Amino acid sequence: MSIIVCSYGEIHLKGSNRGFFLRTLIQNIRQALPQGVKAEVRDTRVLVTNFTDAKPIVACLKKVFGLTHIRVCESVNYQSPDDILAYLAKVKVTGTFKVVVNRADKNFPVKSPIFAPQCGDVILKNNPDAKVDVQSPDTIVQVEIRNNGVAFVSTGCERGLGGLPVGVSGRAICLISGGIDSPVAAFLAMKRGLAVDFVHFSTPPFTSELALQKVVSLCEQVNTFGNNGNLYVVPFTEIGSQIQKKCHDQYTITLMRRFMIALAEKIGVAHHADCIFTGENLAQVASQTIQGITSNNFVAQQLPILRPLICFDKDEIIHIAKQIGTYQISILPYEDCCTVFVPTHPTIKPNLKTVLEEEKKLNFDTLVDNCYNTVICKRLQNTSAELSNKPQK
Repeated sequence: MSIIVCSYGEIHLKGSNRGFFLRTLIQNIRQALPQGVKAEVRDTRVLVTNFTDAKPIVACLKKVFGLTHIRVCESVNYQSPDDILAYLAKVKVTGTFKVVVNRADKNFPVKSPIFAPQCGDVILKNNPDAKVDVQSPDTIVQVEIRNNGVAFVSTGCERGLGGLPVGVSGRAICLISGGIDSPVAAFLAMKRGLAVDFVHFSTPPFTSELALQKVVSLCEQVNTFGNNGNLYVVPFTEIGSQIQKKCHDQYTITLMRRFMIALAEKIGVAHHADCIFTGENLAQVASQTIQGITSNNFVAQQLPILRPLICFDKDEIIHIAKQIGTYQISILPYEDCCTVFVPTHPTIKPNLKTVLEEEKKLNFDTLVDNCYNTVICKRLQNTSAELSNKPQK
């Protein structure tokens, strides 16, 4: 019988809290799987059963944070070591291979260092063109000897996302612009166990409905990794216009970012977020210098601002964006809020005292409150939920 065996990583280190992490992990797995497929935790492994085609199930599991390895196995019932060896005699291997034995059942009469060569001998006998290579084999034949007379045998392994199950660390509010960086920041927040809601600042009529749809598509793609976040759309035209009219143009972006942080915090507090995430990357653009970032830090009063991309190279960010499927959406040529109001020569080292003096030209709190009252919550399609409701073929 085919079975998918999944390993988890950091959860092993959680001590007395391990039960909470495992319950969240198995809940996330079940939400990701098609209807009828079963998943349970047994003997430090997640076992997935009741499927006909393993390939789409593995694809679902590769989008669940917390899993480190995913193996499609055959479940072999045994009464003696000979039963396992008899199954291995039918295993086909090409190229080089090695055998790894994990003896969880300590009552199994042959210890792992002895049983592994025995397994290798059987495979070699029935695959004369195969060779053993314990350093860099083409195939790893893994034999897990579990309790209750069951062994799991696999000849391949897929890497999982690792990290922690989404939801165990709380909730984040993530600023998302439509560019490459912010969806990656949201993805990394999820990797550390945070569920994510998104905040986007739109400036109609300067930005189009297509620009907003691009952001919706980005959020929905991020949501495919076990997230169930909402998108909060903030109409930002009035604030941007007021800054342009009343403040020195070189401080436009700095002041806009401060308003964005204030609004993100207000939305986050109202919806029980524990932190703010941004896609800021040190010195990438004028507003992301140390001085610009410091200016933003002084706005948030209740929630910490976390910046997972702060020391990434742009190539590293693009690499992740391509892996998670957001890159091709991000590079669609639609304008965003910042490009509409960006000045010709923005300051790259804003002095906080000068910033506050410029900000006094505006009624900061009133503008924030009025803008907050126009925020729209946009429900996103939950592709994980849709998948789980599909009948099994």
